[in-house]
This record gives sequence, C-alpha cells and structure tokens, in this order.
Amino acid sequence: MGGLKTRRKNGAHLSRNLNIYCMNPVKNFTDFVGEIFEKELPDYQGKILVIMGPPGSGKGTFSKKLAERNGFTHISTGDLIRKSDDKELKAKIAKGEYADDKTMVKMLKKELEGIDPKGGIIFDGFPRTIKQAGMLDSLLGKMGLGLSHAVYLDLSEEKAKERILKRAKEENREDDKDPEVISTRFKKYQEKTAPLVELYTKSRKLKKYEASKGSEEVYKKIVKDLNLKKPSEKRQEKA
Repeated sequence: MGGLKTRRKNGAHLSRNLNIYCMNPVKNFTDFVGEIFEKELPDYQGKILVIMGPPGSGKGTFSKKLAERNGFTHISTGDLIRKSDDKELKAKIAKGEYADDKTMVKMLKKELEGIDPKGGIIFDGFPRTIKQAGMLDSLLGKMGLGLSHAVYLDLSEEKAKERILKRAKEENREDDKDPEVISTRFKKYQEKTAPLVELYTKSRKLKKYEASKGSEEVYKKIVKDLNLKKPSEKRQEKA
C-alpha cells in the first residue's frame, strides 16, 4: 500500500507540473522533460556516495572495497583521466591542477550511461569544488537520483604526504613522485575542495572519519554507520 500511495502522490505531483507547463509554450523538449522529472525519485535506489578527503587519505582504497565487497559502481575521475587519450588534460593533471568542469561532467555523463543505481554508486574525485557539487546534484537529479552521503576521510597533510610517497614507490605512479606537484595538489585541495566539508555539513550529508586508522577498521565503521549491505544480503532481503 505504501508504494501505491507514493506512486499516486508522485503521479499527482507530475500532473500538476504538466498542467503548469501546458499553459506555456515548450521551447526545448529536452529541458522540458528534464525539469519535470528532475525531482521525481525512483521507488528504490542504492546508496549514492561521494568520497572526499585530502590527497593520500585512502579514497581509492575505500571505494574499491565498496565495489568489490558491497557491489557499488566505482566511478573514479582519476582512473578516467589516466585512461583518456587527451594528452593536454593529462599534462594539466600531472602538474597538480584540476580538470575543467566541462570535461569532467562530460566524462561522468558517459560513465553513468546504462548504470543500474540499485547497487549503489560511489564518486571518487568528484566533486572537487562547490560549483561541481551543484553540477553533480543536477546530473543526478536528471537521472531521478539523489546524493545519500558525502564520506569525508580526514587526514593530516604530513601523514597524507607520507602515504603518497609510499604509494609512488609501490605503484610506480609518476604523479606521486614530484614534491612540487604534491604541494600544488594540497594547495588546490585547501583552496577549492576543503570548503565542500562545510557545504555537506550544512546539508547534513557529511560523514566524517579519521583516516589515520587502518583502512579495514575505517571500512567496517563506515559500512556499519551507513548500513551498507553486501549483494548476497540484499538478495536475501528481497526474497
């Protein structure tokens, strides 16, 4: 009965929107459809998460664990850029700079095509600015989705730099070897990305964790706090 009431409520809401739009000429049908459905959420979606924190805080490690153990779709902007054929973009990132908004949104749109949100999605490396946070909300809204939580892995700059240098040796990552590039990345983080902590705190979506603890300990705590299920557990609940 709850699902029926929700569908009736959504249907009434959609009907009101249609009545409003019918009184005015439609100039762009794509925009028209997008505006109507932007706030229409599906009956069910998995957790939609943003993973954030300073360079070296373990964002990629945690995201991969969610993908492998909990069935999340892991969208890493770093991986997308490394796989890209855009040499100019790669050169920019190699200097510690951020990719432009238009390029990142284009990459994300392509990556999101055909993804089933029921398993959950985790965004690793996006958004990096307040403006991009708004872009992500808009992008998800047009898909009928909404952000669940922003997971913030807090770590001191000193500890983070130690991890980055260690990662450079273990994974042979060129972008982790240059001290000047690393410093630029931290400067950009403090200027553009750190303000997202306040933004998501105000929207009550932020979940903060101390990343200096072992990655497994942090993972278990986040899974418990956010009530994340493994694929087998999700199937049992539906059965």
